[in-house]
Amino acid sequence: MRGGRLPVEIRSEDLRRKVREHRSPFTVCFVIDNSWSVHAERMVEKVKGVVFELLDDATRRGDKVSLVAFKGGLAEAAVALPPTSSRARARRRLEDVPLSGQTPLADALRRARLLLRGELLRHPNAVPLVVVVSDGLPTVPVRRGGDPVADVLAEARALRRARVGCVVAEVEGPGDGCAIDLARVSGGTRIPLSELAADLLVEAVEVST
Repeated sequence: MRGGRLPVEIRSEDLRRKVREHRSPFTVCFVIDNSWSVHAERMVEKVKGVVFELLDDATRRGDKVSLVAFKGGLAEAAVALPPTSSRARARRRLEDVPLSGQTPLADALRRARLLLRGELLRHPNAVPLVVVVSDGLPTVPVRRGGDPVADVLAEARALRRARVGCVVAEVEGPGDGCAIDLARVSGGTRIPLSELAADLLVEAVEVST
């Protein structure tokens, strides 16, 4: 002790360390089953809500969303919304999603996978996730004479090989769909549509990484 001062005692609990939170940006592609059914409007509305939740703070984090849907009147899918972090752009595109008479689910999964692959080439640090909103009842094969369900499961395996996470938000259909097998084969998760929420998707992406 010098000059009457007591020595300073430092304990471990007195130490503080600044931790900077960081995560890679998410790129989420929604595959929405907009085939003509009593569930179509409900599915689209649910997806809208989750997309807007994800985009609320997306600009700061670098997150993006995209959308693949079935073409109205045609037996194929199309990119309805390229990857974007713009809430306004997403709203405009989601308002224009048409109803389709058929369910080319395998083609939609293929387009989602290719879309995410292209995004990863431009942004290698992005974390990809496909969110399938469907009753799991595909009606259109990739090639004429093929098996629609077998084609969906082939695309599920392709997603897994590409290390793309997958969440299947299932809507109850008139029969037994392939949602369970789609989630299992892709290495993903199946949930009821009612449980689909932005925070759940964030957790799914973090688990997959």
